[in-house]
Amino acid sequence: MNELMKALYCERKKDELKARLLKLGYFKTPDGRQLYELSLAELDRIFKKRLIERSNKHEFN
Repeated sequence: MNELMKALYCERKKDELKARLLKLGYFKTPDGRQLYELSLAELDRIFKKRLIERSNKHEFN
């Protein structure tokens, strides 16, 4: 995969994660950063954490 394709993939993945986080009601990090300011790795980590939290919440209800 060339550098341009990697960059395009990364941006598309970031956009997907931002959209999914917004649907989960997540808009800002605790330190006040907006989703567009985050790296792909940060977005991925937050998304996975939110899914786990959401799953755990539904388990106990």
